[in-house]
Amino acid sequence: MKRTWNRYRVLLTAAGMAVCMAAGMMLGIGWSRSHIEDMAVRAADDKMAEEQAGQSGADTSAYENMRYELYGDKLYKDAVADEEIVRKVCDRYGLDYDTALAKDVTKEMYNYEEALWLAKDMGDCPLLTEDTEGEGQDMAFSSLESYICDIYAFGDGKAVIESMCREFGITPHGAVVSDLTAEQLIQIGEKAYETSDHPKG
Repeated sequence: MKRTWNRYRVLLTAAGMAVCMAAGMMLGIGWSRSHIEDMAVRAADDKMAEEQAGQSGADTSAYENMRYELYGDKLYKDAVADEEIVRKVCDRYGLDYDTALAKDVTKEMYNYEEALWLAKDMGDCPLLTEDTEGEGQDMAFSSLESYICDIYAFGDGKAVIESMCREFGITPHGAVVSDLTAEQLIQIGEKAYETSDHPKG
């Protein structure tokens, strides 16, 4: 029995490690996709609130009401899975990490949060879909273009990115998301929203 165990111990150990690694990878992919879906829902809700309130002072109120309906009195650090990003948002806007509420996060803060997430989780992805290396990527989105086209439900992502990159003095072909600053990513998002077919109030 001891000989049999010694003979197969290495194989069993390797099989166990493979199962654990596969489970960990699946959990990571699941979290990433869940986070993307949450951001998509939040973006859609933000746009809906803007459409209903128009561009007046009521816009801020509608946005705050939507945030409250979405998160209630949930702490901001509990509403966003990435602690590092929450801390950066809090540091930039003078929020207390331990007490800030998700409903109090403004559109400007949310845009910054999204830009930080893009740089961190999609940093190695190209700006344009045509520069991707093909199928088989683990990310739900393979490029910044595919991300903004999906989030803003339109097909002009490439044109928006190329236009904004001209303003930034950046060549979009061959560039990756982490080549852009958070402010530049925010500007691209704002331009995509303006260019999309969403009613602007």
